[in-house]
Amino acid sequence: MEETWSCIPNLLIWMIMERLQFIDSLCLSAVCKHWLNAFHNFPKEETASYCNFPWLMITKSKDHRGSEREFSSPWTKTKFTVDFPEFAKTFVLNSKNGWVLLLTCSDCCEQVPRVFLLNPFTRVKLQMPRRPLLFGVRLSAISMLEGTPNCVALVITYRYIAIAHPGVDAWKIFTIPSALLYLRIVHIFFVDHYLYLMDIYGRAVLRFNTIDFTMTNLFMGKTYPFGKEEKDTYFLQCNKEIIRVSSNGLIPYGRFSRYGFTEAAWSFHKYSISKATGEALDDDEIRGKSWFLSNCGAKFSSVAEGTPVEKVHFLSKFKKKACHRLFSCNLNSPGKDAHSYFGNLSRKNTVWINMG
Repeated sequence: MEETWSCIPNLLIWMIMERLQFIDSLCLSAVCKHWLNAFHNFPKEETASYCNFPWLMITKSKDHRGSEREFSSPWTKTKFTVDFPEFAKTFVLNSKNGWVLLLTCSDCCEQVPRVFLLNPFTRVKLQMPRRPLLFGVRLSAISMLEGTPNCVALVITYRYIAIAHPGVDAWKIFTIPSALLYLRIVHIFFVDHYLYLMDIYGRAVLRFNTIDFTMTNLFMGKTYPFGKEEKDTYFLQCNKEIIRVSSNGLIPYGRFSRYGFTEAAWSFHKYSISKATGEALDDDEIRGKSWFLSNCGAKFSSVAEGTPVEKVHFLSKFKKKACHRLFSCNLNSPGKDAHSYFGNLSRKNTVWINMG
């Protein structure tokens, strides 16, 4: 059997990656499946690694109709601009492992709105099926398999669940039980092959099996003592667990301030499906992680492991000034001296791009 470039041992690929910038390493991972596997198994150093820290994607034109996007990493002070036709007339629905889920704008396109996946770092595009029912997409989630998107879920007008794999011909559409419509579904997450729908109180009310397409009602009309609705609450995933991050009410929009942010009290809870309640995270579960929150765009939240200092990074949009600001707070040393303020990022649309 003739050997090819795809047969290079992982150790040699890792030696090459040690000499590359992060963007070049991502391009390396797009060569073939073997190189992609080597990229994901690259040994991480004990020191801070920013490879899995999210990037900021900023719309360069006046609105979403343009095709230019700027990618910025506040952690490495790296910036680059791309001009991809795929970005024109699209909105960001979600992102995961460097992939962006985009929806074409119905007001700008003569055709039916379409959803597709794009990796802006490698420019690999995965088509999703076309379907007229894509009007009114409210929530979305992406499941991954070996670093590649495996399944996409959409909640449409809070009444339907649409499921599809990249490359298939049509979406599978399922109706959310009428008994759950009044609960206000505000988050959806993939955990293995299950899709969980969460209500505004942070309770999992519906579990959807993406293999046999069965639904399990987890609510059943019961009232769980999970707590009241909290406006300053954000949900994310960490090691296949659903995490709730809450503040003391100083975060959103006009009430947000750089000094109030550093004095905010943060709490972290993991959701127990069986108990339908949240359990406080231990210090060991919080240690070595950075938490990324946002009140704008796709309201993306994420966590990155392998960091020496625990921090909360918050991307905020100020409605009055129409600008985006990024704040950072050291969880171990709360107070005014423990924060970083990155200033006004842009008056244009800015969102997190999840890399982990």
